[in-house]
Amino acid sequence: MKSHIKSVLLLLFVLAFFNAQDGYTKERTHWVEIGEGTYEFGFTYPYKIKFFVPYGVRNIKDIKAGLFPMRFELNWLAIEYPKEKVQKLFNKQIEEHFSSPANFKLSNNLIHLFLRKLPPVKKHDQWVFTYYPDEGAKLFIKDKKIHHLVGAELNRALVQSWLDQSPVLTANLLKRLLKLQK
Repeated sequence: MKSHIKSVLLLLFVLAFFNAQDGYTKERTHWVEIGEGTYEFGFTYPYKIKFFVPYGVRNIKDIKAGLFPMRFELNWLAIEYPKEKVQKLFNKQIEEHFSSPANFKLSNNLIHLFLRKLPPVKKHDQWVFTYYPDEGAKLFIKDKKIHHLVGAELNRALVQSWLDQSPVLTANLLKRLLKLQK
């Protein structure tokens, strides 16, 4: 009986150790800026975006497939953007990059849960989306976690809304990697 308890305690200790290491590694990720651009929404430019990947990541195809961690920093340009406009922007942004309208409808609850968490913005507000393939994306505003996006399809649509939004933005975001591959 005592050996069984010791085994369980040892297993719990090992699991706690690895979970702590995982969090430590994510906090210590050495991010490298790959590029930046301005996001276009209709005839407006609501924010500038900077794109980061961990040091050593160079494969554009794998990055676009969401196989590596990524970080997107949004710097809002609009003087004031009410909550409703922010929600409309992200809803459209995500909807356009979902694999199908049917899948978008199936994920509607997750999408609206995310949209409800989005606050209004003022000029120079900075938002940070940190994406890990095994966890999804987390939104941080002023170093405070606002929301954790769950669902592979939703996360893929969000990442693709930046990396495949337009040829100009994509080229600007991947500028450093494109120079390396020439």
